[in-house]
Amino acid sequence: MEAHTRTRHPSRTPLNRAAVGGALLLVTGLWLTLVAWNDSVPDPARHRIFLSLWFMGVALLAARLFLDGPPGAAPRVSRSVVTFAIGVVGAASVATMPWTDLGSVFWYQLWFSVPLLTGLAYAAFRPGTDRSTP
Repeated sequence: MEAHTRTRHPSRTPLNRAAVGGALLLVTGLWLTLVAWNDSVPDPARHRIFLSLWFMGVALLAARLFLDGPPGAAPRVSRSVVTFAIGVVGAASVATMPWTDLGSVFWYQLWFSVPLLTGLAYAAFRPGTDRSTP
């Protein structure tokens, strides 16, 4: 008698939580950017520059989450790119701040930037990743 073995072929790859998080982050970042785009602020040009650079940081973090997969996987978005995004978002926060008339601009830039910078820093230097990877 022959035992019949059945080979299982998964119909699709399992959806990774990081990929779902990356997609949700991108959608949320786009929504926040669009909602804040026409806000009444002292300097609309600086405001839009900040939002554009902030969204670039969101998109890079979302790409890192979406493409990299589980914590043991080899990163597809390099650490140097994420570190560059940390510098860009941090510099945009400081350079576009209307220092003479802070008001609400300080708070939205703080609430937009700090969580993003924390996420980027964790993505760049998360525990368990090989430090020699650029």
